[in-house]
Amino acid sequence: MSRGLALCLLAFLLTGCNGGTVDRHALERDAEKVGSLATEGELLANDVSKGASTKNFARVHAQELSRAASNFADALAKRPTSPGIEARVRRLSKLAGKVSDELEQLHRHPTDRDVAASLQQPLSEDADAADQLSK
Repeated sequence: MSRGLALCLLAFLLTGCNGGTVDRHALERDAEKVGSLATEGELLANDVSKGASTKNFARVHAQELSRAASNFADALAKRPTSPGIEARVRRLSKLAGKVSDELEQLHRHPTDRDVAASLQQPLSEDADAADQLSK
């Protein structure tokens, strides 16, 4: 399977998982996924900051993580929500956008140890914030 086709399939699957009304269960699940993306980004940033990742791996992986977070941000900003959780859903959308932006910085600077080091704490805090939104 070509790389482009694989990425399109991944984007389709992620978008497909984000359809319908956001209820409490969907919010919990989506928050866990956003938190997972932030945690994975933090680990990648840690590796880059130590020079323990190749340029190509860091660039491509950060881009894939950024796109996934961006898909969540877009979907959560538009999807209808169950009554009483609208504010939490929209906060999760903004958080996913923030995670996407941070990972995009890592994508654009895959060998810059200082950039990577500066992203570790924000991504860790984002993972914690997503965890709080899942409860």
